[in-house]
Formats: sequence, structure tokens, C-alpha cells
Amino acid sequence: TKEVMDSIDYSDKGAYGPLIMGSLIADMRRTCTSTSYTYLYAMEVLKELISKSNKKLLLLSKENGSDHHVTNGRSSLKRAIRKWERLREELEDEMLKPVKTGTTFQRKRRIDVALTMSDLFQRKRRRVDPRVDTQNHNSESDHFGSSSSSNHRNNLEDTLDLALIRLLTKNSLGNQIDKEVAENMLKFAYGGSTDRIGDLLIKHPSAVTALLHNLFGSKRIRQLDTKLKCARLVALAVTASERRARAEGSSSGTGSNGSQENNATTEEGSGDEENVLSQIILKGSQICEQLENMVSFAVLDNVEINSAEEGTPSIGIQLSAMCIQHSVVAQGVLIWAKELAIGSDFVTTASYPSLSPCILSLSRLCSRHHSLTRPAVLDISLIFMGHSNREISHRKMQSIKEQCIRLMLWLMTQGLSLTVISAVQNKLGRGSSNGSSEMDSALVRYFFTGILEIVRPPLSLAFVRAFGGLMMKRPFVDALQSKHFEDSKRCQKLIDMFKTAGGNLQKMASWDEDESLLSSLESTYC
Repeated sequence: TKEVMDSIDYSDKGAYGPLIMGSLIADMRRTCTSTSYTYLYAMEVLKELISKSNKKLLLLSKENGSDHHVTNGRSSLKRAIRKWERLREELEDEMLKPVKTGTTFQRKRRIDVALTMSDLFQRKRRRVDPRVDTQNHNSESDHFGSSSSSNHRNNLEDTLDLALIRLLTKNSLGNQIDKEVAENMLKFAYGGSTDRIGDLLIKHPSAVTALLHNLFGSKRIRQLDTKLKCARLVALAVTASERRARAEGSSSGTGSNGSQENNATTEEGSGDEENVLSQIILKGSQICEQLENMVSFAVLDNVEINSAEEGTPSIGIQLSAMCIQHSVVAQGVLIWAKELAIGSDFVTTASYPSLSPCILSLSRLCSRHHSLTRPAVLDISLIFMGHSNREISHRKMQSIKEQCIRLMLWLMTQGLSLTVISAVQNKLGRGSSNGSSEMDSALVRYFFTGILEIVRPPLSLAFVRAFGGLMMKRPFVDALQSKHFEDSKRCQKLIDMFKTAGGNLQKMASWDEDESLLSSLESTYC
């Protein structure tokens, strides 16, 4: 934990930066979820950190807001709280993630540990208000109001919590969400506000992911009534997230009157927005189901559907517009695309050569308009890179894989350069061990030539070390030293940029390793 906390403000000026930070977080996540004791300790530590930080943030908000140090302190605390909350969500998701290893008893134990510690299970066991559930509530009703309504609301909250626990349990065990679970979650809407349903869902992102998988995944729900209920639950989570973002924005604004008017306006239109959004999510799920039976479909960027226009656009254009306007539909589409591509039967279908480019184009469209979907798009491109079908011509398969590489190169320009390089390195390592042809020499040269087109100085040291290490891998060396590679001069310029980026490393402890890498690159390619 100390290593992770010391690396929060770690930069890549003198080391691998994001790569080291990512490995520390991955190690911490794996350690904290290895046993129930480490998970309990980690969640309690994060809970205490968030609680103390919120108290300190409250004290800072009462001080003079014009002070530069106070403003920086508030922003730093908010950033730290968001990171700790995200880490807590990731730890819970790791415990609830469906795993194929271990016995059913071991998997159920992990699920029980995670859910028993959550507020879903602990809330009704805390006596926040001693006036509720008293035996003589009739005599106390004159002082505290009617307790029957409070008891009814508590029962609804208990039903909602229990239904969400069942939803997470079913998803973790690989079972489909049934109609009863969805109905029990929506029962709270008939006796209280729908805000709590959405707020509870965004506190447990695994539940939203489970709902999207049941709407868009390969094991999607077939019953229309149940699909509509799941779509409404997802819509409630989206509106709750937007409401929370507006509240955080108004809290940092100047005036409070404007924020109150906006909140009143949004509360009036929230019901209509929820219904419209649930219909859009349901329609997106139905379109994805239709696309599986098609040979190809159109994908257009910067498209808007106007109901006043004559004629009905194709389902590909409709889905493109939904992905552009609604991030939740884009996430669902990527779930559909990933589970479709990872299936063993998809590569052998007759529609694979024409449908695959459309799916990759749609994935690029989602990543262009919604930045948080880019890691999922990278996973999809790597899945398509691993496809192989001898019945399809080599030229066609090579064309699909080149489109995957272009997609990865575009992701590199959007901040995922180190992640893409690491993924390519892992794919080359797997290929060298089992003779896989996922990325042959021609694709390696295509990838390297694309990087030469997008790389511009100044280069970060993390990029130099990651890409320099990739260039020293045997498949890379063989591909670039081949007679088919004609950009040796540009390769020399790239190594010169590497040297320029490492010019200030002599005073650092890691200089020996970096000097050895630069010398190896120069002796190999120059």
C-alpha cells in the first residue's frame, strides 16, 4: 500500500512512469482480493481514507476560497477521493468477477465475502434511526410522525438491496438475470423516488455491467418484458450519473440560485428522459441482435437521425447515431462486438469477411466519441488479430488485420501508446512460443511503418523504453532486417530521437540499463 501511495504523483521523467504505476495497482488488486482477510483490510483502509478526506475537504470548503493553497488542497483531495473510490469499486468488481477456476463453493465464498461487507448487506443491520421499528410506534407517532410510512419505505429499501445482491450473485455465477430480480429492483420506484435505484447502481458498477451483458451479450435475455425492465434500470443508472456530475459541477460554480433552478428543471424532465433513454437502449440491443444475421452494415460518423426526414435510415446508420449520442449504447455495442468476435463459430461463418470490417469501423466510431471505451476497443482489435481461417483468402485476412493495426495506431495517438505497445509485445511473445501466425513479419513492418508516421519529438522516456524494448524482440528484428523493409533511414532517425530523449539520464540510477538499450538498438539497426 505504501508503494502505491508514494506513486500517486509519480511522473515518467526518470522512470517508466505509468507502466510502473499500472503494475503496482495490478499487484495491489491481486493481493487485496487473494483472501477474504486481505480484502476486508483493504476495504476498511479505503473506507477510512475516504471518510477522513471528506471531513478534511469539508473543513477546507469553509476556509477562504480565494487562497491559492486552499484551492489546490481541495482539488488534490477531490482527485485522491475519486481514485480511492475507483480502487474500491475495482476491488469489489474483482471479487465479483465470474471466474472459471476453483470449485463452485470457492466462487460462492468470494461472492459472499464481497457482498456481506458491502452496504447492500450492512445497511439494514445498522440502526441509524432508533425510532423506526419500535413496538410502541403508535404512541410515538404524535412526536415523530407516522412510522408506518417509514417502515414501508425501509421494506422497499430492503427489497431493493436484496434484489441487487441477487443480481450480482447471479452474474458472478454466470447465470442470467430473471424477471423477478428486475421487478424487485423496480418496486422501489412505486413507493419512493427512482433516484435511489440509480444512485445504488452507480455505487456498484458491476451491476450496470451485468445489466448491459444481459442486454447486449451473447447470452442476452430473450423475453421482451424483462429486457425492457433491464433497459430501464440501465437508464436510471445513466440519469443518476448525469445528475451526480451536474451536482459536482454546480458545487464548484459561483451561484446557488442557478443550480437550484437547473435541479428543478431536471427533476421535472427526468421521467421523460428516463423513458426515452430506456427505449433507445432497448432498440440498440435489438439492432445488435439483427446485425448478427446480416452480411454487412453501414457505419457513418457525424450522423444525426432526424425524425422529420422522409424514409427510414438503415439499421447501421441508426446504430451509428446511437453510439455517437449515447455512451451507454456504445458500451453495450462493444460488449456485443467482443462476445461475438471471441466466439469460436464467428470466424467460420460466411459473413465474417464482410462483417468484420464493419464491426471494427463501429468500434473505432465508439472510441472516437467516448474516450473511456478505448481500452475495450483495443481488446476487440487484439481479438480480431488472433483470428485465422484457411477457407478465407490470405489477402482478405491480411486486410482485416491491417485494419486492426490501423485502429491500434489511432488508439496510440489518443493516449494508449504504452498500452498498445505492451499488448503487441505480449502477442509477439505468444507467437514465438507456439508458432502462432497472429502477427507475421508483414504485419510487424506495417505496424512499425505506421508508428514512424505518427511519432513526433519530444518523446517520453517511458515510450522510448517500451518501444525500444519491443524493437529488440526477435520477431521485430527479423521483420525489420528483411529485404522487404525499405525504411532503414527513418529507423535511424527514430533511434536518434531515442538518444535525444535519453540525453538527461546520465545522472539517474537507471542510466546503465538505458545506455545498454540504446547501444543495442544502434548496433542492431544502424
